[in-house]
Amino acid sequence: MEQPNDHTHEVERRVAAIRVRARDSCGFFKVREGALAPRRECFFCAYGKIGTKDDLNPEGLCNFKK
Repeated sequence: MEQPNDHTHEVERRVAAIRVRARDSCGFFKVREGALAPRRECFFCAYGKIGTKDDLNPEGLCNFKK
């Protein structure tokens, strides 16, 4: 299993879409409304658009607006 990544630097520069995995995080984390037992991970972030939890390694995009 791959280690989670901190994407804070990429989100600060924001020049292109940022691909994230469910367990990744950054300093701009905001809890998604209605998230049960949220952790500081992209999967629970309001800006993270991650595939379904049924995926073995869910990936998606960060939609944080600067």
